[in-house]
Amino acid sequence: MPDDDRQASKRAVQAGPTIHRWPELADRGRRHGDVTAIFYEASATKSFATDDERSAFEERWLGRYITHDPRWFYVAVSGQSSASEGVVAGYLAGSLDDPAQSARFADIGYFHQLAPLTARYPAHLHINLAPQFRSRGWGEQLIAAFAADAHAAGAPGMHVVTGRGLRNVRFYTACGFREVGSFMWRGHELVMLGRTL
Repeated sequence: MPDDDRQASKRAVQAGPTIHRWPELADRGRRHGDVTAIFYEASATKSFATDDERSAFEERWLGRYITHDPRWFYVAVSGQSSASEGVVAGYLAGSLDDPAQSARFADIGYFHQLAPLTARYPAHLHINLAPQFRSRGWGEQLIAAFAADAHAAGAPGMHVVTGRGLRNVRFYTACGFREVGSFMWRGHELVMLGRTL
């Protein structure tokens, strides 16, 4: 990386983010590519048997949120206050729909067993940051933006589902989530973390 690019990247990281909802962003085509790159970089799944499998994976955990819930899709942009400038540092894909009750999420088989919990914590999210923007408080800012807006819209709570013992559990706990349930799924123990709004 040339020195000028390194310096610009360093300034962007130090400047802090601005948070924008997806419909506010200019040049969403380019931003979509940036978000998708962060999605795959952060994903634990790195290879797919077919292109269709890859497309279904992307649609399940990212695409449907941009398409159906753009109001609850947040992008952290570094270095600029304008939605058309700066670097995409990360995103939060959220929904206020209870995934145990919405047909849109029927392809995630474990939600039916979580229905009593998702009724209390219906809003849910997925969050990822580019590596150079992690551990700087930017994820907390994305969650704070979503939590405030979800509360204002009347959601009683929000949740995430993740693996038992993964590093992100500590992050979510620091953001006010607590474990509200656990279950086995395909040989792995998953935990549901909830936060009252």
